Amino acid sequence: MNFRSRCPHDLAGGAILAGLGVFVVLQSLSYPLGQVTRMGPGYFPLLAGLLLVLLGGLVFLFTNEEPEEETPLKPRVFATVFGSILAWGVLLEPFGLVPATVALVVIAAFAHPQPHLRRVVITAVILPLMGWGLFIKGLGLPVDAISW
Repeated sequence: MNFRSRCPHDLAGGAILAGLGVFVVLQSLSYPLGQVTRMGPGYFPLLAGLLLVLLGGLVFLFTNEEPEEETPLKPRVFATVFGSILAWGVLLEPFGLVPATVALVVIAAFAHPQPHLRRVVITAVILPLMGWGLFIKGLGLPVDAISW
C-alpha cells in the first residue's frame, strides 16, 4: 500500500483514533473487567477502546486518495461542534440527559451551512431516547433524564 498518495488528514485521523483507543484500552485494564453476565467498571471502556482501535485502523488503511485541493479549516464548524459538546457537559447536571442531548444536536446542526430541519428534529428526538435507554435504563447510570 502506498501511503504517500493517501490523504494525510485521513491517515492522521485514523492514527489518532487508534492511539486514543489504545489509551482507553490500557486505562480500562486498571479496573476490574468482570464477566459478560456481570460487567465490571472496566468492561465497557475496554470494548469501546477496542472499537476505537478497529475504527482507527480501518480509517488509516482505507483512506481516500489525496484531495486535489486543500480544504480550509472552517472556524464556524469547529466552534459549533466544540460548543455543542461543551453545552452538553454544562447542561447535563442541572437539566438532565435529554435536554442536554437536544441542545447538543441543535447546536451541532449549525456546523452545516444550511441545516436540514427535518434531520435535526429526527436526531433531536431519537438520540436522547437512545441515550436514555442505553445509559439510564440499560446501564443504570445515576443521571437524571430530565431535571428542572
